This record gives sequence, C-alpha cells and structure tokens, in this order.
Amino acid sequence: MTTATLAVPAGLAAWLDEHLDGAGPWRLERLTGGNSNETCLLSDAAGASWVLRRPPPHALSASAHDVGREHRVLTALAVAGAPAPRPAACCEDPDVPGGPFLVMEHLADAVSITDTLPDTWPSDGVVALADEVVDALAAVHRVAWDEVGLDGFGRPDGFLERQVRRWYGQWERIARRPLPRMDDLAAWLERRRPASFRPGLVHGDFHVDNCLFDRASPRLLAVIDWEMATIGDPLLDLGLLLAFWGPRPVESPAMPALQAVSRTPGAPPVEHLVTRYEARVGRPVGDVAYYRVLALFKLAAIVEAAWSQHLAGDLDTPYAAALGHDVPTLLEEAWAITGS
Repeated sequence: MTTATLAVPAGLAAWLDEHLDGAGPWRLERLTGGNSNETCLLSDAAGASWVLRRPPPHALSASAHDVGREHRVLTALAVAGAPAPRPAACCEDPDVPGGPFLVMEHLADAVSITDTLPDTWPSDGVVALADEVVDALAAVHRVAWDEVGLDGFGRPDGFLERQVRRWYGQWERIARRPLPRMDDLAAWLERRRPASFRPGLVHGDFHVDNCLFDRASPRLLAVIDWEMATIGDPLLDLGLLLAFWGPRPVESPAMPALQAVSRTPGAPPVEHLVTRYEARVGRPVGDVAYYRVLALFKLAAIVEAAWSQHLAGDLDTPYAAALGHDVPTLLEEAWAITGS
C-alpha cells in the first residue's frame, strides 16, 4: 500500500535511465509497512515497476542499512535459486539524489500477511503458510554461501561467542533506562551456548511478516528485508520464527501484531515447524530454547535504540512509542522460555 508520491530529482531520474531497463518520467511512491529501510514503489512511463529501498532518515546504525550488502546477498540468492526478490541495480553514491539505495524486482501480486489470510485461501491455509515459511527458511539455510559469492560476507568463526557481548554492548551504548533482564539473560546465554554449529546464511530478521505470499493461493513468493544478513549460525533465524509463533508465554506480549496469524484457529504448534525444518535441512536442531532466547535478546537490544530515539524526539511513530512496553516484555518472554 502506498502512502505518498515523492519527488524524483533530475539526478535520480538520470541515474535510473542509465541503470534500469526503463525510461522516465519516473514515479516514486512510499510504501507502508516495516520499521527499517524506507521502501518505495518505483515505476516508469510504460508502467513497469520495481521496489526501491534506502536507509531511513534516522538510521539506527550504518551497518544495519548497508544497501551494498543487501544487494550482494540478493544477487547470491538469485544465483542459488532461493526465494528472494531479484536485484535490479544498486547505487552506493551519496551524491546521487536519494542515494544510497538499491532497486529490486517488484512482485505485483504478492501480499504480506499479518493476522488474516487472504479471502482466496482455503480455511486451513495457515498450515500451508507455516509449511511454506519453514521450507523457505530451510532453502535459505541450505544455500552454499561460499559458492555463490558470499565468501567473506560474514565472520562465522566465533559467531556464537560474540553474540551476547555484541548485543549487550550495543544496548549499553544507547541505554536510557534499566533493563535488569539483560544481565539475567546474558548470563543464561553464556552458560547455555552450544559448543559448535554449522555455518550458514543468516537472514537476521526472519518471521512471517518478512515473507511475501501469492494472493491467490498459499504459496510463498519471496523472503524480503535482507539488510541484516550475515554468515553465522542459521538457527538464530529459526529461533526468532519460533519465539513469535503461536501462544506467547506472558500476558500482554511484546509486538502482538508480529506473526499474529500464527495464533489463529488451526495454526500448527511450534513442534510442527521444528519437525518440518529438521526434515528439510536433514539434521536435528538441538537446543531450540537457546536460539529462541538469543533471538529475543538480540531483538530487544536492537530496537531499544529506537525507543531511545523516541525519547529524544527523533522518532515519533506508534511503533517507537510502543517499545516502552515491548522491549522489557521481549526480555520477560525470553526469561520465561529459559524456565528459570
């Protein structure tokens, strides 16, 4: 859904004329949804369309909005045949109006699902949705990353050892309120950390809301929002998917709209997703609780920065305002998963 038509400066139009298979005049419309990169619908004079993504005005961190990295991983996914939009062009030149940005395939008939299935889907479509999401995640994790141009894309050695220190440190740098569960969870995660893992491509923010589906039938078309991708322990993606799937462990949960469809009648339990994932990747997942807790710990540390921006008056959105409740609750949900 679009919200506003944006100006297309002459410099941007010239760049698009040169790098895309289309011709102006160009039209740019901001799309709703998401709380990360700014996403726009780009169309040319003939009606062809693309999606243009660029960092938001108040980026939480430069590394989290590196369009060059996202373009690189989309290119690799296209080579591997994994479910993601195909990249069209990337501009890393800040002197181009609107830059940096990347341009990718626009899936015109795709729909994002939050709490309601499309009317055209069968009544038990939530089971098919769950299976499609798990299959897509497994396909991403099976990508031979070192054979499709992602060698050196991340640092898998010591990935799990760095996680608590990295995200706890990020929270410390921006903290504007006490969050005692950060210490409790950090200690639990360090005690529970698996001794080893199999490196793979990590999406970094994998959940149903970052998947696009066919409007006509329960079929996943693409996984989107790859700006946090890296090479590490792919089970961290599974942990986030499972942490937000189905009934939640605390009353008045954090981010209640996220994967709300998983709490509709007929939705399969977490165990169904785990069993299917194990079958698709061909190995057991091991300590799922660890990855669920780590995923929520990481997410809380990241989005607390947006709460700090809200307190400073730099980010005045309903999403940011809700983080006053959501961040502490994410940590309480993580603590509930530990069973402590």
